[in-house]
Amino acid sequence: MSEENSKTNELESVVGGMFYGEVDENSLFPFPRFNDDQVEMAKAMVDAVDKFAADNIDSEKFDEEAEIPEDVIQGLAALGLCGLAVPEELGGMGLDYSLYSRVFGQIAGIDGSTATMLGAHQSIGYRALINEGSDEQKAKWLPKLASGEAIAAFCLTEPGSGSDAYSIKTKAVDNGDGTFTITGQKLWITNAGRAEFYSVFCKTDHEVDGKTKEKISCFIVEKGAEGLSFGEKENKMGIRASETRALYLDKVVVKAEDMIGEPGKGFKIAMNVLNSGRLSLGAGCIGGMKSILELATAHAKGRKQFDRTITEFGLVQEKLADMAAKIYATESVVYMTTGNMCKGLKDYHLETAVCKIYGSENLWEVVDTGLQIAAGCGYMKEYPYERIMRDSRINLIFEGTNEILRAFLALSGVRGPAEQMKELGKISDVQGALNDPIKSLGVLTDFAKGRLSKMMVSRSLTKVHPELEDYANHYSSMMGGFAIQVESVLIKYGKNIIEHELPQARLANMVIQLYTMACVLSRTTSILEDDKIPEDKKDYVKKLTRYICADARRKFVADLKGMNKNFDKTIKAVSDYVCDYDGYGLDIIDY
Repeated sequence: MSEENSKTNELESVVGGMFYGEVDENSLFPFPRFNDDQVEMAKAMVDAVDKFAADNIDSEKFDEEAEIPEDVIQGLAALGLCGLAVPEELGGMGLDYSLYSRVFGQIAGIDGSTATMLGAHQSIGYRALINEGSDEQKAKWLPKLASGEAIAAFCLTEPGSGSDAYSIKTKAVDNGDGTFTITGQKLWITNAGRAEFYSVFCKTDHEVDGKTKEKISCFIVEKGAEGLSFGEKENKMGIRASETRALYLDKVVVKAEDMIGEPGKGFKIAMNVLNSGRLSLGAGCIGGMKSILELATAHAKGRKQFDRTITEFGLVQEKLADMAAKIYATESVVYMTTGNMCKGLKDYHLETAVCKIYGSENLWEVVDTGLQIAAGCGYMKEYPYERIMRDSRINLIFEGTNEILRAFLALSGVRGPAEQMKELGKISDVQGALNDPIKSLGVLTDFAKGRLSKMMVSRSLTKVHPELEDYANHYSSMMGGFAIQVESVLIKYGKNIIEHELPQARLANMVIQLYTMACVLSRTTSILEDDKIPEDKKDYVKKLTRYICADARRKFVADLKGMNKNFDKTIKAVSDYVCDYDGYGLDIIDY
């Protein structure tokens, strides 16, 4: 943020380092801050978004009619919201990751369907073009995409291929004349019928060691191409105004020059798109949580029972405090990640996975809590709670289910320690076993010890504010325990770790809590050291930090203990019975 975007120093993944039981404080302190120019721009854009939304975005109407009016889309485009990350010379706003996230979060806090449409357009729809497109492709398309003249769609998922992205069947056949013919089907494509630009991922043939092998490539497909058609608009539970359809490609011919990136590199392109897209999803969850907390607070302050407002009741106070803490923690995680990306972090796959998992699950809990505070009002359609709940549920599924991302976090994170332990003779090789079974989860990152050893790393947080020292001590102890568990898991399971998802989930949960604590302690330290911040705000964030760190430690310890004392075998046995009985299989009148 306050660091210049051109800074090119190579940063290491903080989350990746944690799997060694180490943390690079130079990547955590000081907490990234927006500089004065960025603050001014962010406030101006947020104000413009709010004013436009007040006059043009009717979430209830959008939801009821299951449509975002075209004039609203064009109005958003006129504000620059269709080209937030497009370079200014190509007609966009040229925002860095942090500014992009702040503006996108504001939109998401207003309307989930609108955020979904815009996110599908630019967070993933044409992100491959920004990342890997040729100068000619960018010059042709980015001005149109930034202006809203063209809307984009990201086309990867298929009926038989969801999280297992590598198993897609859509095929692009090289015609030998500078064209390819694409045949296949894509499923649940946001903006499908409305878009003019499609990033389509297909299998292509490649000669490898004298044999033909299928790999994935990415192509631009234009609206109106012969053989391109769409299914009916899906009738969804939430985000109903955003358009979702199947996309059919029946011998669609594209030019070889419409391939994005290198032939056969489409899988990595797709995963990198999703890795960055998860960041904006996390930012959007922050906006949603803020909106719900505002609604719940207003209701609680206005609702009287037993001659006092319900804000005076302990169980309501607990809910309001928990909601605020979840927002502060998620905000800290997301903007630590964006700040490091702006400073040159290239290997951010694990950080953005944490942003998505942590943000979406916190949003869901905050929405549920807000509705509970609203009580009967929350259940009625005349109030926004039930719509927001419907809109929010998809975030736990979007861009990689949280279950898949937990497996990705754990299996990718242990690769570096596994290699180190192999060299020390502690375990046999597990790298080969890790590569193929999870290749469809994402681009596997590799945290080689040789690289990490170049950093000033430790298990302690020495740069925290003195008032936060107790939490730093807890953190150090937790980090040591986590490192022991990583090593123990690898020794216990070896290459079979890929078959044990429950231990994987515990490792993922623990590293999420470690990253959260580190980000929160860094942010609060920055606030406490700033003389310009009022004392009441400092006291507020200190208390939020205490709440967050205690909660993170409690959850961490539960997973830590669960590594050795658990019901994993019982869980499998009961699940097997459920499948054998095609459901519950019991009836109170029979047993």
